[in-house]
Amino acid sequence: MRTDKRSRSTSRESQRRRRESLTTQSKREKRESSREASKGKGDTKQEKAKELKSTAGADGRVHTCTVVDVDDVVSDEEMEAMALLDSERQEEGLKSPGLGICEWLLTILSFLFVIMTFPISIWFCMKVVREYERAIVFRLGHLLPGRARGPGLFFFLPCLDTYHKVDLRLKTLEIPFHQVVTKDMVTLEIDAVCYYRLENASLLLTTLTSISSAIQLLVQTTTKRLLAHRAFSELLLDRKTISQEIKVALDAVTGCWGIKVERTEINNVQLPAEVQQSLAVEAEAQRQAKVRVIAAEGEKAASESLRMAAEILSSVPAAAQLRYLHALHSLTAEKPTAFILPLPLDAMNLISPATHSPPTVTSLLTDATKLPEIPKDKKDSPML
Repeated sequence: MRTDKRSRSTSRESQRRRRESLTTQSKREKRESSREASKGKGDTKQEKAKELKSTAGADGRVHTCTVVDVDDVVSDEEMEAMALLDSERQEEGLKSPGLGICEWLLTILSFLFVIMTFPISIWFCMKVVREYERAIVFRLGHLLPGRARGPGLFFFLPCLDTYHKVDLRLKTLEIPFHQVVTKDMVTLEIDAVCYYRLENASLLLTTLTSISSAIQLLVQTTTKRLLAHRAFSELLLDRKTISQEIKVALDAVTGCWGIKVERTEINNVQLPAEVQQSLAVEAEAQRQAKVRVIAAEGEKAASESLRMAAEILSSVPAAAQLRYLHALHSLTAEKPTAFILPLPLDAMNLISPATHSPPTVTSLLTDATKLPEIPKDKKDSPML
């Protein structure tokens, strides 16, 4: 029996060593391939530089220039990032996703203990999860596979398992005032409200430590980035569309954390005193201009109506008589003690040219050139 156990242990150790050797060899091969690819790109760049230098020498002129291929630089950075991600994934793949030998032994012993003390232990191994909650179970620090537990009853081992309940109801987060610079260089302070819910509880617990602080910082940075492309007038008028853009941008990031952003709203906008004064002056000038335009339009309409009324009165004599009677009635209403002698319009027309006719030229000439009368010859007195 001992020899069998020793042979099994030696075989297991040999298998582990083979796996480790295979993984190390694959890592080395991939690193060497990435290095060779980078070296090949560097050689091509050097050949291009040499060709440029040789052409410059053949011309007989000395030219100093620096040529940088941006596409090659970006591709090199992308290749390096992809190689790092592949190495990290390989290292994570080496870790056993399940439990180890000691952990399996402990779980078996705990199950046996629960079975031996079944009538009593069952009350300590069952927990209740409400409809709006989910429970994530960790066994000896490992996240148990599968979806989150709940709603209802779920089984766990009190000695080995720990569970965390996550509330899936809608939560609100108030974003405090923070400075934002708009497209037209207006500095202002805004605050917002973010409504979110937790969708993937297991992913959330394994990725984030502080949900509120992470979402708050993300909302602030997103609003600064989006409002930098908007003018101040657009912020005041298109607040709903801006909130929708912020919500979409937040949801694209928080989806990797297991969080769903339902809605975002911009509450208040605070302006500095100088900006408020300038806006007040501009608004007052616009009001005065509107008042002047309205007054001018009213005068124009009044003059048009008076012109039309004059044309109608001149064309219809009866209308003029009615207007005359209306004027007499208004005068008697204003001054009841006054005595008014109304005359017909025909008499007024006859009197008006006689009273208001200007003097003729002949009359003026006769009055102005009238000579003094010459005295008649007097008879001599008897004394003479």
